[in-house]
Amino acid sequence: MRLFVRPLTDDEQRQVEQLRRSADAATYRHARVLLLSAQGQTVAQIVAAVGLCDRQVRKVIHGFTQHGIAALPRRKAPGRKRLCDPTAQTALAELLRRPPTDFAIESATWTGADLAAVARQQGIAPALSARTARREIQRAGYRWQQAKRWSAKEPEYERKKAAGALGRARAGRSQLGAGV
Repeated sequence: MRLFVRPLTDDEQRQVEQLRRSADAATYRHARVLLLSAQGQTVAQIVAAVGLCDRQVRKVIHGFTQHGIAALPRRKAPGRKRLCDPTAQTALAELLRRPPTDFAIESATWTGADLAAVARQQGIAPALSARTARREIQRAGYRWQQAKRWSAKEPEYERKKAAGALGRARAGRSQLGAGV
């Protein structure tokens, strides 16, 4: 069975010619397939000219028949759905503002694992891992830092304290307390 693209209108012909000049290789090949098919070449001849398999050539022609010019440019794959929506991200940031001891965690600072466990218990994000919790906090604009403990008896204490405050002021980011 032979497969050809339907006759192109003048507007479609112009748009396909523009897409044929695309820097994206896939878009260029798709436009070329359509132009060759519109010239009356068979799928086998198009395969030899373009270097795609016959299934892909047929897929491009069918896609154009069903969706028009919109089927030609390369589309980005949607990827995996994010685990935290903006409300969950805000709720995670609110959790960080509370001390871990409020949730029976024997630590002065939050860890990714502790934050993920509390978020699951609170129903914020049921499938949250420690890595995802840290990533979502980072996406919200916060930095995950190891807590810095300095002793007031240290000779360099005042210099370190001043440098830390200056760094936070330059970063312009909200500091959520020790550990974050």
